[in-house]
Order: sequence, then structure tokens, then C-alpha cells
Amino acid sequence: MARRPAIRSAQRVIPVAAALSGLVAAFAARHAAAEPAIAAANSGEPSEVLPAVPSVALDQYPPPSARRNLVIAGVASTAAWYGAALGSSYLWPDTVGANDLRIPVAGPWIALSHSGCGNVSDCSKVIVVLRAIATTLDAIGQAAGLAIAAEGLFMPTQEPRRERATLHHDFDLRPTFDAGKNSVGFGVLGVF
Repeated sequence: MARRPAIRSAQRVIPVAAALSGLVAAFAARHAAAEPAIAAANSGEPSEVLPAVPSVALDQYPPPSARRNLVIAGVASTAAWYGAALGSSYLWPDTVGANDLRIPVAGPWIALSHSGCGNVSDCSKVIVVLRAIATTLDAIGQAAGLAIAAEGLFMPTQEPRRERATLHHDFDLRPTFDAGKNSVGFGVLGVF
């Protein structure tokens, strides 16, 4: 068995830096959304009241068709990412981890753990890094597709409320009188 080259710290810096910048961006957006007073202070008028942000009440859920659409979108997304992995495993069958990519959902994660040059003497680190990035994107795409489908399965839904005209079975008649400047009128008003 050929000895695998040691993973250098420079190869770990890029994913760690990307993860940290993503976390910083997420917390910055969350902090900006949580501080509406800052937006009022920047508008020039400190006493200006911000408009109320509409929120979803507890009795408002999407219609049942949203459940079906999410399940279809999740399964289609997983199938598309799996198709990309399966196609690349047959296009380049002699690369490291090509057989692992033929396993749905878990295959890209397994192939990622076996990434490297393998038994090839002239190996380019750029190709190995690009292959690892593509495998990681494929793994995340398949897992995200399953998460979307699971959200569709367990999402609470509600039939939309339809406003119906109420039927009055009784009626009400009232006499009316109208006296104007040059006219006098009598009538009957009815609700039925």
C-alpha cells in the first residue's frame, strides 16, 4: 500500500477561513436584523417610529400544496446532485474515490475521506483540491436535498380560509321617512 502524503496546514486554512467568514457573515446579518433602532438612528430622525414588521401568526401556515412541492424539489435536488456524482464516477473511473461516488448520499462523504493522489506518480495538488471541492459541494447538495424533502414531509400546513357569504334566513323591514327642502318621501328599507 502506498504511503499517503501528509496533509499540509495550508490545505486546511482555506476551508477553515471559508467557514469562519460564513459564520461572521451570518452573525452580522442576524445582529443587523436584531437592531432596528440603529436603522432609525441612521435615518436622521431619532424619534421616528419604525413600521411594524409583519409576522406570521400561529394559525397561518402554508397550504398543503407547499408540502408536495417541497418534497418534489428536495428529491429532484438530491437526484440531480447524485446524477452529477454518478456521471463523474463513470467519466473518470480511475480517480481516487470514484467507486465511492456511486453510493447515494454517503458516497461523496466517503470519497472525500479518501481524497488524494492515490497511486499516480505525477499528481497535481490543484486537481486534488478542485476534486475535493467538487466532492464537498456534491455531498452538501445531496444532504440539502434530503433536508428539503424532510422539511416537506414534516411541515405543518393549513387549508386557506375562504370567506363565505353568510345567508340570512330572516329579513327585516323598516319604514323610512325623508323630508327635504322641497320634497317629502316615504319608503321601506329591507334587509333579507
